[in-house]
Amino acid sequence: MNKGVPIAIGVGIVVVAIGLASPLFYETEINEPLPTALDNMEEGLTFEKFATMEDDVERQEIVDRMSSNVKDMIMEKASTMTRDVSEGMDEMMTSSDVSQDSPSAPAFSILKSGEFVGLVGHAAQGTAKIIQVGESENVFLRFENFEVTNGPDLRVYLTNSEGDVKSGVHLEKLKGSKGDQNYSLANVDFEKYDAVVIYCQPFGVHFGQANLV
Repeated sequence: MNKGVPIAIGVGIVVVAIGLASPLFYETEINEPLPTALDNMEEGLTFEKFATMEDDVERQEIVDRMSSNVKDMIMEKASTMTRDVSEGMDEMMTSSDVSQDSPSAPAFSILKSGEFVGLVGHAAQGTAKIIQVGESENVFLRFENFEVTNGPDLRVYLTNSEGDVKSGVHLEKLKGSKGDQNYSLANVDFEKYDAVVIYCQPFGVHFGQANLV
């Protein structure tokens, strides 16, 4: 009777070892669904909560604990979610841009412009323009026929031509991954910069860039 115990234990160990080493085990680990992976990192964490986190420090702590596989799944999820926007140039006009003596809309002057290109395997297209309203000091950045691969928390930066966001200026969150849109350059010394960068804030990845001339 006692001889059967070691044999049974040995068989059990072999079965467990085979199970752990099986392709199914590794496939489950590698291809873990995104909702499960995020919830395992932090209970209740979802893609939507991660993408809209306002606390950069808290989010960075989560990013630091992420495997490359989870990051890839987040990027893939975001890329399937197009955010459309459609803004006209007149939406950037203020009351001071229209004179009571001459109520017609003032002319728009293009000070700089450039074409978007995709970076790091992402797609980007369209035109970036720095536009001045009439003779006023009202200047804004405008994207036309714009489209970029969507990502979690994309931001708009003005930078040097090398695309260094650390030495650039952060304008605001990207309004949409597709469509015409405007960004105010009030109190921004735009002449110091010659590029627009679309930047994924959580993962520090450049999605697109337009060099301005």
